[in-house]
Amino acid sequence: MTSATTTSFVGRTEELERLLALLGRAERGRPAVGLIAGDAGVGKTRLLDELAARAEGRGVRVLQGGCMEVGDVGLPYVPFVDAFRDLGTRPGEAEVAAPLAAAVPSLGRLLPELAADPGPARAPGDGFERVQLFDGVLSLLMRLSELAPLLLVVEDVHWADRSTRDLLAFLIRTLRGGRVALVASYRSDELHRRHPLRPLLAELVRVPDLERVDLAPFGRVELDEHLQAVAGQPIPPAVLDRILARSEGNAFFAEELVAAGAIRADIALPEALADVLLDRIETLSELAQEVLKVAAVAGRRVGHRLLVEASGRPEDEVERGLRDAIAGQVLVASAATESYRFRHALLQEAVYGDLLPGERTRLHATYARLPARRPSWPGTAWPPTTSPAGWRRWSGRPARPRPCSPPARPTATSPRPWSCGTGCRTPTPSPASTGSRR
Repeated sequence: MTSATTTSFVGRTEELERLLALLGRAERGRPAVGLIAGDAGVGKTRLLDELAARAEGRGVRVLQGGCMEVGDVGLPYVPFVDAFRDLGTRPGEAEVAAPLAAAVPSLGRLLPELAADPGPARAPGDGFERVQLFDGVLSLLMRLSELAPLLLVVEDVHWADRSTRDLLAFLIRTLRGGRVALVASYRSDELHRRHPLRPLLAELVRVPDLERVDLAPFGRVELDEHLQAVAGQPIPPAVLDRILARSEGNAFFAEELVAAGAIRADIALPEALADVLLDRIETLSELAQEVLKVAAVAGRRVGHRLLVEASGRPEDEVERGLRDAIAGQVLVASAATESYRFRHALLQEAVYGDLLPGERTRLHATYARLPARRPSWPGTAWPPTTSPAGWRRWSGRPARPRPCSPPARPTATSPRPWSCGTGCRTPTPSPASTGSRR
């Protein structure tokens, strides 16, 4: 499936102005560093493309490279090889880069077009060779900035291998002069607690004048403008509200929904988008995936006690699965409400949609069998997903007729009324009557 795309630049005015101000400092001879953080699909690349276009319009030399997801063992220095690929295409660059590549063999491997005999690409073998390479890259950037102000963009640093992270850290700490701006981006929703990028980010917070831009999802007005550009037509308010609720303002998610026909009707989650979301789920442990299935049937949010009861597993086992799901940035815990919610609504939708029919029926039936006293549990809006009548339909039992208005009076066997979730007030079934319906 082809995703809907647009070249228009929507919103992000404040974020772009901050990055252009950073670039202005570099143009005046004061090196500048920026970090852009945001969830996958929120628009980091589009913002960087706009920054690069504005920079080139001001005569700035732009070098762009990105890290790659290649499994547990990353490829060393990939974004720098990518960024330096077209060096030498502008006047004076070859004269600057070629002598450095000849003097530092490891640097020559990052500049294969300019080095006489670069040799195979590999990471430097010892500490001294690494220092030579790092210093060579720093010298290259400084000398290139004498020809024109320089913007170096490194995308998707969450996929960077250790060598790339070390080189980035070296450049950020040692840039003391020259007309150089370095801007890196990463996915904040990829940074689990043990992610190797976290220690580096913690150190970079202390770097003076570092500009950190946290990219938030679109609001309603911005999403409306963005989707009109994607679809080429105005978006009806009701459709916009539906897409906003499902995508939560994430530009990529909203584009995929539009491409799949969400403007015409409320459709199921597109397969391509579901695959992207489920790839993230599949990196978790098997236990965490099983717990997420139970949580997804409850809806976007579920209370701790209800989830443990519905899972049918020992509480400590459920907690191990929950801890893995939280560390993997799929669930978010709330101590105040003793509940868990999916980090994004479409994550819940993807997990729920991936359930087998038998799993779905069994889990709905499990929730339907839970005693009616469960509404007193914190953190769960009862019923979480649908009405008790809806759960009974899932579990194969006939639905109880909806009571008429006004609400039924409490009786001796059911003294406390509770909301069934459909707008009426239904007497709480007694334990005996609940058992008889089973």
